[in-house]
Amino acid sequence: MSERISPELEGAQAFSSSIALVPFLFGLAQRSELGGTALTTLLTDLGQTPSAARGTIMRLRRAGNLVGRREGRNVHYRLAGQLAAGFDRLTDASAAPNWTGEFHALLFSVPEAHRPFRDTLRRSAVMCGYGILQQGVLISLADHWPTLSNTLPPRPPDATLYPARLALPAADAARAAATAWQLPARADRLDHHRRQLRKALRDNAPTPGPAALRRLDELLNPPMQDILTTPRLPPDLLPDHWPLPALWSDLDEINHRYGPPAKAHVDRTLNGPL
Repeated sequence: MSERISPELEGAQAFSSSIALVPFLFGLAQRSELGGTALTTLLTDLGQTPSAARGTIMRLRRAGNLVGRREGRNVHYRLAGQLAAGFDRLTDASAAPNWTGEFHALLFSVPEAHRPFRDTLRRSAVMCGYGILQQGVLISLADHWPTLSNTLPPRPPDATLYPARLALPAADAARAAATAWQLPARADRLDHHRRQLRKALRDNAPTPGPAALRRLDELLNPPMQDILTTPRLPPDLLPDHWPLPALWSDLDEINHRYGPPAKAHVDRTLNGPL
């Protein structure tokens, strides 16, 4: 891989590998709610200790990324907040938008004294779909400001944030997109994932059990982390030989090969006496 993506554009990494296990389990289970006992058991199957699994669930609840509903002695959880938004983006099968001639933009200035707010703004904006065009300028294809503004902590009094629009010809817009979302480096990352998945497709899938669940997570989590913050850009703005469609095809093959034994284990756990 020839280039490294900046920390801000590693937005999916705001969800650590342990946190990313939770939407992975919801997706595999194909359920909108998971019982707390079963969720803890499955997180343990994925390598966490029981106390760490309970800690993961607690952190997600405190951050507003899991919502619980008590039923008898058990609590049933559903995804919420940024975790739910990321899950929805990954499962959105709609076509990429057309280039309308302008980006939505967010112009901001945050003094160094309020660096934590600035860092939170950047991370949250990337998770919402913005790219970083330059210092103080974020761009996106859709108006994410209403969603972003609801996720931010209170704005410092001397910080400024201005939603705006940026009109550009297609050629300039393509260069802006390449900068804002670091598309050359991102293409290298996606190609790397493709090579790893193609290698795995030469192996046999494990039998149902915790090992099958862990193997599927090992294969899916890294590319999904990158796809989560890879924008769905109009074809006019993409570089030649953009690898994302081919990567999705590889992921479909991985799910077809490795998904059934992992899902069988999840279903057995969810349907057991938990």
